[in-house]
Amino acid sequence: MGGLEPVLYLAKGARVMLTMNIWANVGLCNGALGTVKNFVYAEGQVPPTLPISVLVQFDEGCGPSLCTSIPRCVPVSPITVTSESLAGKCERQQLPLKIAWAITIHKSQGLTLKKAWVDLGDSEKSLGMTYVALSRVKKLQDFVVTKTTSSKRVY
Repeated sequence: MGGLEPVLYLAKGARVMLTMNIWANVGLCNGALGTVKNFVYAEGQVPPTLPISVLVQFDEGCGPSLCTSIPRCVPVSPITVTSESLAGKCERQQLPLKIAWAITIHKSQGLTLKKAWVDLGDSEKSLGMTYVALSRVKKLQDFVVTKTTSSKRVY
């Protein structure tokens, strides 16, 4: 439903990615990467209840920060997605986030990363996608390339 994760396990320090455009003018769009800093719950609510918002410190510019001590810190609130089918109208609410310790080459397109470990694997046959993967970092020393084969890993 609308790209929302069915289940989302988050903790402070988790690497996350936005899955929707929530404020594109300032860079809070699908693919923006950040780190979970904290959770805000309604009074009397605790996990597993959905929080009012998750405070995320984004890697790149994102407009005004929620607090001066943590730059690029923005609250990400749950969104509601509605879907209609022959069975009727369905709604679900979830945070527009997903865990992002690793991302696909496709999702990295257009990003500049501080460091990257790229596994081209057996299935990588497109030189264009290989170029995308190899061009995500600014310095060669911030980059590791591996190729996993069915029997071993080559460095």
